[in-house]
Amino acid sequence: MKFYLIAAVMVIFLSSCLKQSIPDAMLNPGGSSSTTATLSYKINGNAVNISVDDADNQNIDRLYCSKDAGYYLLQGVSSSGEFVFPFYTDSLTVGNYKYTSYYGDMYFINYNGTNEYVHAASDSMSFNVTSSNNGHISGNFSGQLTPLITASNVNNIYGAPGSVLITNGSFQNVPVIY
Repeated sequence: MKFYLIAAVMVIFLSSCLKQSIPDAMLNPGGSSSTTATLSYKINGNAVNISVDDADNQNIDRLYCSKDAGYYLLQGVSSSGEFVFPFYTDSLTVGNYKYTSYYGDMYFINYNGTNEYVHAASDSMSFNVTSSNNGHISGNFSGQLTPLITASNVNNIYGAPGSVLITNGSFQNVPVIY
């Protein structure tokens, strides 16, 4: 009987060595895996890439989608500037979201110090959310924008209409913050 008791205690003791510690398991219940979020696109042929390891636990928010009253806002920050896209919906689902100049001027990208807008009649930004799983979204996008040359209280001065092309846009595993 004593032998079986010692064997049972040893099995429990040795098997506990193979598991995560209790604090580690509570902080990361799925194990040691983390989600990498990415956003990439070309702006007039110049590549912009944002990648965030362990996107669900960002110390400084660099790539995420947040819910606000009546819309979601996808945001990314890179060394060359920032990127934003508002999804005007109460419930972000798989599908196409498009913003055209019909709705008015809208800021989307700051690239190397120049703000890019949907402004001219031919301008638009189109996003396809291809998957929405476990609080993360993925998809693709493209657009045509106009640069803002000078901001003013009276009249903004814009550059050549539709001169900024956004191509090969994609985003993967971007966390949605509710």
